[in-house]
Amino acid sequence: MARAAPRTLARPALFPGLFLLALLTLLVLLPAPALHAEVLGSESGFYIDLPEGFGLVDGDQKSRFAFASPDEALEFDLFVYAPERYADAGALAQDALKKLSSTGDQEAFTYQGRACVFAELNFSLGGKERKGYGVFVGPAKGGKTVALLAYTAKADFDNYTDFILSCLDSFSADKASLRAPGPVSQYILPWPNPRTASRSVALGESLGGGRLDLPWSEEEAQQEEETAGREFRVLQAYSQAPDLARPAWARAYRMIYRESAARLDRLAIELDRLLPEDPTDAARRVLAWTQGFVYERDLKGIDFVDPLSAAYEGRGDCDSRAMVAAIILERRGIDSILMVSDVYAHALLGVDVPGGGQRFSFAGKDYLVGETTAKVGLGMIAADQAEWKNWMGIQLGE
Repeated sequence: MARAAPRTLARPALFPGLFLLALLTLLVLLPAPALHAEVLGSESGFYIDLPEGFGLVDGDQKSRFAFASPDEALEFDLFVYAPERYADAGALAQDALKKLSSTGDQEAFTYQGRACVFAELNFSLGGKERKGYGVFVGPAKGGKTVALLAYTAKADFDNYTDFILSCLDSFSADKASLRAPGPVSQYILPWPNPRTASRSVALGESLGGGRLDLPWSEEEAQQEEETAGREFRVLQAYSQAPDLARPAWARAYRMIYRESAARLDRLAIELDRLLPEDPTDAARRVLAWTQGFVYERDLKGIDFVDPLSAAYEGRGDCDSRAMVAAIILERRGIDSILMVSDVYAHALLGVDVPGGGQRFSFAGKDYLVGETTAKVGLGMIAADQAEWKNWMGIQLGE
């Protein structure tokens, strides 16, 4: 199976109205969704950040987890096995696929230094044909193995492909993996990916002017764009479910963040050398740098420039710029959040640093706001956008 197989899949249609109706119907049964990754099986140390509305339907919540979409058409299963059960991901995949009598191609790949297997799933369950994908994660240093299975009825597979891949890609093997591309992404494009080209990054006056020549990979930018496109298509399924739309929006940005954060490490390290020690001054300079980006929107596409391209090419809209600034500052140790508003159709940066100006209260902190598309100082916001109830804070990193 060619490694780029998932990339060649046809883009699925948006979920039908029946799915959106199911989302609305089940709202009364679901707890208020958290705006951060949900930790499952804490003794195992892994994380999972499933699409909004997915609920736990079976499992012991220690080694077995079964989740279903609100319409119960898509199931996501996660199994954790003791070190002595399987020697590697290949043995786990072979046994699991045999028990399911599943057919389809499979291929070995590496995720976060772990030997893994990506497999197509084709099997019968309850007298119905099922189709999906599985990711089998090998152990780290003699640790546990993990099986991730996401599938739906074979007839519905094309409509649910984005959700299937998003579920699998939301798995993080450990806390450090929360800021690295997910397993599906690392299957499609090995990580870290060799950067054989170069790109000249404009620094702007706030960072001393001039340009910074850095290694570049067009494949990485393409992979970020593909992931962002997938996550925004998933988000569109919630457009008519207002109580789930906002947390679904937050999850979409978290998924893009984890695809992008580690890819911006090299740039963040170089910029760190140019920034002052004072955190407030550092935040001001990074904010001013993003304010100098070329304003760009793609209304025919997903209307979002991936953070890697935005940072290296100096272009993008408000959310792209705010996410770039948050990633750069977070890498420096400055707590930063993304602020988004559907009322104002806008995004801002929030930073936990000293200083005067407008602040947004979120998760027990008061974040100084940063406007990325107008050349104004840190802590300043347009008067007609200062109604805080119309803003949502999104914690991207930990």
